[in-house]
Amino acid sequence: MDNATHALPAFALIGTASAAELDWIAGLGHAEEQARHRAALQVVVNDQGGRLHDHQLWYPYEVIERGAGHYQPGHEREFVLCTLLVILAVHAGQRLGVDMALQLDDLAATYETLPPVLRDIVLDAYQALAG
Repeated sequence: MDNATHALPAFALIGTASAAELDWIAGLGHAEEQARHRAALQVVVNDQGGRLHDHQLWYPYEVIERGAGHYQPGHEREFVLCTLLVILAVHAGQRLGVDMALQLDDLAATYETLPPVLRDIVLDAYQALAG
């Protein structure tokens, strides 16, 4: 993945993640691992522009993956942030076996329930890195 991928408009939301949003995402894992997930999320979001390193495929990817498949009303931004991070990981070849077209199809109805701005961000992200 090139260094400009995180600068694509669809992925700009990653850089706006709040401490509360990262806390919520980190909380999707086991309680005893929350602090470690939270620290790793901070690095991925703030220092790495949303790009995971191979050693981060458990901390924090475990909770990122859960967040991308776990929509909870009131936490739309967290859901979208996780979705964007998963898309970047798949595009970078770090998550082999994830069929993005199938994921888009499986979650299409959920994406349609999001506020229009967030829905468009997700759909634009899928399209930006398709093919």
